[in-house]
Amino acid sequence: MKILICDTLNSKVLEELQSLGKCIDISASDSKDQDLVSEINDAEIAVIRSSTQLTKEVIEKANNLKIIARCGVGVDNIDVEFAKSKNIKVTNSPTANLISVVELTIALIINAARKINLSDIHLKEGWWNRKEFIGMELSGKQLGIVGYGKAGRLVSERMKSFGMSIAFYDPYVKDWDGPEKSLELDQLLSTSDVVSIHVIKTKETENLISKEKLDLLKKSAILINTSRGGVVDEDYLVELLKLKKLFGAGLDVYSEEPPNNIENFSDINLITTPHIGASTNEAQLKAGLDTVENIKKILAGDDSVAL
Repeated sequence: MKILICDTLNSKVLEELQSLGKCIDISASDSKDQDLVSEINDAEIAVIRSSTQLTKEVIEKANNLKIIARCGVGVDNIDVEFAKSKNIKVTNSPTANLISVVELTIALIINAARKINLSDIHLKEGWWNRKEFIGMELSGKQLGIVGYGKAGRLVSERMKSFGMSIAFYDPYVKDWDGPEKSLELDQLLSTSDVVSIHVIKTKETENLISKEKLDLLKKSAILINTSRGGVVDEDYLVELLKLKKLFGAGLDVYSEEPPNNIENFSDINLITTPHIGASTNEAQLKAGLDTVENIKKILAGDDSVAL
């Protein structure tokens, strides 16, 4: 079998894939887009992470493709329905990155609450004006979670230890009887001190946190997004931060990656990271090994791991 490796994988994962077939690795190619189109022509398995786009146009070039394996949870970079129409199995590893994303989320919350990024730059530039960096305590504050799935619940568990109360919005969670408050989105946004977003990108969640929704946030609030770009109106978020109408924000994902408006990110309490939620050795290894197991199951006729 020809296995096309489109994005960087852990070395142990590569070894496992090499035991299944001939691996062609284009992850570090300077002409990756062109290589993808030419190499996918006779590939039987394509292994990707988040940066490779398997659009309808690319998948149309795949004459022998049997499996698209996504190392990670999001599949918005794959035309899943078109792949299915060509009888191509699509699989992902939805739980492998959870802990890493959750820990980054918490890091961004703490960073924004204490303005760590701004104060770090300030000190390294030779200044010592501590009054500029008055922060906020998390204890006694409400954390509002948009999307109360596995990631949202893990963030919830950890932030309770900071003394935060938890509210969430999730239309798919019915008849909730836990200690956390289930709220409608507008109420959650208007009452929470920290809002953390944990949703997949769909037509329903695109621009979910629009300009109108952002205007519901408290002036003292923090907004965090480690889920998917395009869920938040990022330009308006930056505008609110510049006007001091929002305390802080943290972004790991963007509507365009890399973002094309980074010149607007300076001198505001906005912590930005380049989509590194899953970028730990542990997460990449687990995602890769889970993906290999999924491939083996599909090849053995077990489609339970296919989307």
